[in-house]
This record gives sequence, C-alpha cells and structure tokens, in this order.
Amino acid sequence: MTNSRKSNAIVVGKFLPPHTGHHALIQHAESLAEHVIVVVVDGQEERPSADRRALWLQAIHPESDVIVAADLCRHGLDPCKVECSDRWAAWVRVALPETFDLVVSSETYGSTFANRLGAIHVAFDPGRAEQPVSGTAVRTDLLQQWSYLHPIVRAGLHRRIVILGAESTGTTTLARDLAREIGAPIALEAGRTASWVLAARAGGWNNVVWSVAEFRRILADQRRCEADAAHQGAHREPGRFGPWIVCDTDALATAVWWERYLDKGSHEAMNSASENLADVYIVTDPSDVAFAQDGIRDSEYLRFAMHERFCELVEASGRPWRIVSGSRDHRLTSVVEFLKDFEETHPRFATPDDAQ
Repeated sequence: MTNSRKSNAIVVGKFLPPHTGHHALIQHAESLAEHVIVVVVDGQEERPSADRRALWLQAIHPESDVIVAADLCRHGLDPCKVECSDRWAAWVRVALPETFDLVVSSETYGSTFANRLGAIHVAFDPGRAEQPVSGTAVRTDLLQQWSYLHPIVRAGLHRRIVILGAESTGTTTLARDLAREIGAPIALEAGRTASWVLAARAGGWNNVVWSVAEFRRILADQRRCEADAAHQGAHREPGRFGPWIVCDTDALATAVWWERYLDKGSHEAMNSASENLADVYIVTDPSDVAFAQDGIRDSEYLRFAMHERFCELVEASGRPWRIVSGSRDHRLTSVVEFLKDFEETHPRFATPDDAQ
C-alpha cells in the first residue's frame, strides 16, 4: 500500500492561548505529513508569552517541531492581508530549510500563504463546527471556556499567591482558609516536612544540623509541590477568581531560613526565588498571634526580625503584596478583597490590540 502522506506541513498561529481547536488542527496536519512545523507568532507584550505557549504546544504535540517567530503581520488581531502572506513566505524561505508541501490552517489567509510557498492549502474546520472555540472566546471568558483547554495549558494558566511569615504567625491557617474560600489547590510548606525528617533522623529537633544540600532539596521540593498543585487544579473547575494556587511559603521564605540557619545569605536561593516569583504576596503580622510551639519551632525571639526580612524581600520583588493582621476572619477577608482587586486590574491575557 502506497503511503500518501506528504513530506512537510506548516501550521502558523498565535495560539493565544492554545485550545482544543488548535490541537485538532495540529493533529490533522500530523495525519497528512511526515513532518510538521508549528510556528508560534510572537507579538510584543502578549500574555501568556510566546515561549510559554510554545512550550505548552511542544509538550502536547511531541511529534511536531514547535518554533517561535516574530510577528510579521503588524496588525494585531485584525484579519491578515495579502502582504502578510508575502512577508511570511519570504521569511519561511530564508529561515527554514524545508520545502513545504502543505499549509494547514483554519484561517482565510491559508490559501494565499500556501500559494506563495508553492504548497497545497488544507482548510481545517474553518467554520469551527468541530471545535466551537476560539482564542478570543477563551480570553473573554476563561471559566466558561475551561473545558476547551488541555490540562497542560490549564496548569500553566494558574496564578500563585504566596503566604509568608515568621514562625507561628498564622501562615498555614490563612493558606488553608484562603484555598477553601476561593476554591483553589494548595501547596504546603516543603521545608516543614524536611524539618520533621531531619529531626527524626537526628534523634530530635535539637540535634538537627542544617546544610546547603538540605536547603537545595527544599527549594526543589517546593517547586514540585507547586507543580503538583497546578496539576491538581488543571483537573477541576477553577474557583470564582479563576485558576489560582495558594502557596504556604515559597523560595523567598527558603532564602530567609537559609540565612537564619546557615548564618549567611545565599545568592543561589535568591536567584531561585527571583526566577519563580509569585503573582501576589501576603505577609502575616506576628504582633497579634501568640507563639505556639509545635515541636520544630525555635525562633520565637526572632519573629519580628524575620517579619521585617520577609517584608524587605517581597517589597524588593516588585510584586503586589500586603501585610495582614487581626483576627482569622479579618485576615481572610482582607486577602480575598486584595485578590479581587488584583484580578480586576491585572488581566490574565494581553494581545497586541490591548496596547493600542
């Protein structure tokens, strides 16, 4: 039986964000050609960024090659003109070694682009009958369109709020209360688990000796806890503020504890923290919470000094943050109001049209 598949196919789009219609399009191209190149168009100031969109697509479609190219259209999200196909065809001939047999698209520009490449145009579901979804629809109402997103994309769209604070200042209580209130998964403190493990192996908390290796492990474990929470969130409906993860600490906190137990700061910890900053930070006030020993706490006398250090670091991060004080209910209400304001003033998606 003769193999009728063509050699090379190209798919071009913004994929802002990728949805089931995009995945069906790429899968159709894969069924028609031996080799598929997916081009993610990178416009300035887009959210999610082109690199994130490309990584999602590469993970979902490992049989295709996903690349990123600067936006040559220069018209935002308006329909493409003939000049766009001319520019893209010229770029393809210079940038890519392949000769393309097929252009697979759901857009009106597909036939012109294919003509410029000397390829065949394959129109896939141009009326969106098979996949009644669009990038515009997802950006307009993420919660309503959630079912049209792959779990990898869902996980990547989660925002993170991190609760920081000195020992026995209500961070875990607030994190749990907030996760329940907004319907979000929670990533608890990897360092706390590490502390109990070290105490067990050392024959008691007073015998624990901290090392750089332990803090490196905590940094890695905390990232895994956050990834696990995002994975959990990808498989359930988001809460009222959309997809969020509530984190009881993060790498910034680990950097502070690194200073505390090793008597010196760590560029390594700070670099790790700066590469993975939360969207929002909350710092719990120690002044109205009595210290309570839980078996592995030893910094009651340092609570206010550590509180100041947390405030210093989150201020330096440049991310929105707030100190919360008062009763348990007041703290929760304060954070919920803060998140509501953040969602209203920080859209999850941005397109070139938004900057105009």
